[in-house]
Amino acid sequence: MNKLWSELNKTMQTQIKKKDTYEAGIDTLFDLRNQLMKILSSFNEELSREDFNAIPFINADGYHCKTIAYSIWHIFRIEDIVVHTLISNNEQVFFRVIIRNVLIRL
Repeated sequence: MNKLWSELNKTMQTQIKKKDTYEAGIDTLFDLRNQLMKILSSFNEELSREDFNAIPFINADGYHCKTIAYSIWHIFRIEDIVVHTLISNNEQVFFRVIIRNVLIRL
């Protein structure tokens, strides 16, 4: 995460904790999300399959040592959890897909 995104994330977290700045926090969250989605969308146009399989920082600790494809999957997995569990209070897409795949195999 770059410095701008990090600052937006910190600001959003501070804002959503207070009743009087909660709505501004939601706006900040959407701003951050929109910026991230633009970058992710550009990957589809700019990166090759080999790039998605690459591990840019192979000897780094944490998520720096993951493939680009895994990092993108992880972003959307977190979004699924936030949207469906925390906001909508319904079943995550991840679980719907797993259950459907299990039922297909039966």
